Amino acid sequence: MQKSKNLDKAIYEGIFGGTSKNMRIALYVLFALTGLFLIFAIQILFWGLGYTDMDNNFTWGAWIIGDLGLVGLGGGAFTTGYILYIFRVDKLRPIINSTVLIGFMCYLFTFVFLLFDLGQPLRCWFGFAYPNWGKGVYPHSMLTEVFFCLSFYFCVLIVELIPVILEHKVLIKNKIIAAIAHYMHLLMWTMAAGGTFLSFFHQGSLGGGMWGVLYAKTVWYAPHFFYMAVVAAMAGGTSFMTLIPYIAGKILNKELVPMETYQILTRISGFIFIFYFIFRIYDLYMVANVYAPMGGRNFFDMWGGYYGFWMVVIELILFMGPLVFLNIKSFRDQEKFMVTGAACGVGAIVISKLSVLLHGFSAPNFPWKDFTAYTPTIQEWSITLGCFAVMILIYMAFVKWFPLFPHLEHHHDEHEAHH
Repeated sequence: MQKSKNLDKAIYEGIFGGTSKNMRIALYVLFALTGLFLIFAIQILFWGLGYTDMDNNFTWGAWIIGDLGLVGLGGGAFTTGYILYIFRVDKLRPIINSTVLIGFMCYLFTFVFLLFDLGQPLRCWFGFAYPNWGKGVYPHSMLTEVFFCLSFYFCVLIVELIPVILEHKVLIKNKIIAAIAHYMHLLMWTMAAGGTFLSFFHQGSLGGGMWGVLYAKTVWYAPHFFYMAVVAAMAGGTSFMTLIPYIAGKILNKELVPMETYQILTRISGFIFIFYFIFRIYDLYMVANVYAPMGGRNFFDMWGGYYGFWMVVIELILFMGPLVFLNIKSFRDQEKFMVTGAACGVGAIVISKLSVLLHGFSAPNFPWKDFTAYTPTIQEWSITLGCFAVMILIYMAFVKWFPLFPHLEHHHDEHEAHH
């Protein structure tokens, strides 16, 4: 009995030790959401999609929205890695481990969401066993291309994350493990180059190309969607990679990443947002003058319904944040404006993904039909929020137990040696 109590105390101290009251409350909430996720996950996996609000009109719901958002924002991993390892911007090194972990989690939970959305999760291996592949090297189905690119890039992220795990203060004492971690770091530029190649295709295909070729769906038909989605991932992803360690640092009351690194990354993000904003304005122009008339509608008719023009207005307002605060140096040098700009950029990308999916399914294919609506059920909300809760818990665990920010470890060692 005494051993059991000591074990319980050790587990509690390991999880909650050194945390504030507010932090403990946050952890209790995250664990509660994780519990709900497990309960409703079992229900969905055993009893199917009948517990969702998806139907023949809304065949994709909250989980695919989560997929689009996670893949889009996870694109900051390949962008940051490419800039660091290929362009040799070494001032991004303090944030790269955090970026790899965030990218890994984004793609991991993309697969988790897809697993639930399949309805038949035990058949998930069919994508590998029976791919819709044509003659030669080109697939017939864009989903097949997305499936393989996502899987291969996820493997790249695992390889990039391995050195972070091997550099744990206990594991790194082993000379063989230390040598493996060292040489993996030296070869990381190859992972960055290969990951960028793979990510370029699935970002474009899943984020826009898959929708843009649907000629019969006037709301979605836009051949430029592929390129717009790639630029969106680079712009929003780099802002997202800035926000997460910044928020974690505020919670832990320590500077996890130097402000100079944040400013470099947000400067890059702001510059890319200029191109994405131009793309978006061009997209709205084409909708008004080309694609809406193809469907026998005018611009405002096509953006009616429940998820229409008001989402576009919010998106365009949010775009002003990164365009102004991240591109004008006097604003970017001020922490509050830099963070606001990055948050607005992430919000604009998320609203854009929501608009594509929700409005795309809501808008009827024919002008004489009505718009439809979709309301996620408690099961969909619980699984979605539970996935995000698990992501936060994983990140917090890495911050506490792994060298996610190795420059802090070096400073600590130097401080100890000095004393």
